[in-house]
Amino acid sequence: MFNISAKADYALVIMLELAKKYGQGMVSMADITETRKLSPAYLTQITRPLKKAGLLLSKEGKTGGYVLQRPPAEISVLEILEALQGKIKLSRHDCSSFCAAFHACDAKTVWPSLMSEIKELLAKKTLADLLKSL
Repeated sequence: MFNISAKADYALVIMLELAKKYGQGMVSMADITETRKLSPAYLTQITRPLKKAGLLLSKEGKTGGYVLQRPPAEISVLEILEALQGKIKLSRHDCSSFCAAFHACDAKTVWPSLMSEIKELLAKKTLADLLKSL
């Protein structure tokens, strides 16, 4: 399976905030930190990998802030998660070393298929899709 880190979770929240305001110009760091109760230092830790992945643009100064680099309909949840956590590995740990019945285990062939479907769903689900469900 995979775990979603706190930073990746906050990244999704921040990206949703920016998606809500897409097309309205830069969103200030102060707006984001106040709305989401994040410290500026933590926000920087989260936004740096998003910028590196080409998902965010930022500008410093009085008129600065953050803006999505692409429209919300073109940014997937998978891209956001992978920007913070690296490539998601959706595979179950190998339990052959501790499970006596591993050789006959039906689950060992089911999990990879299910995990593949989850990754596919994350790739299809966009910020625009998520906004519709808020």
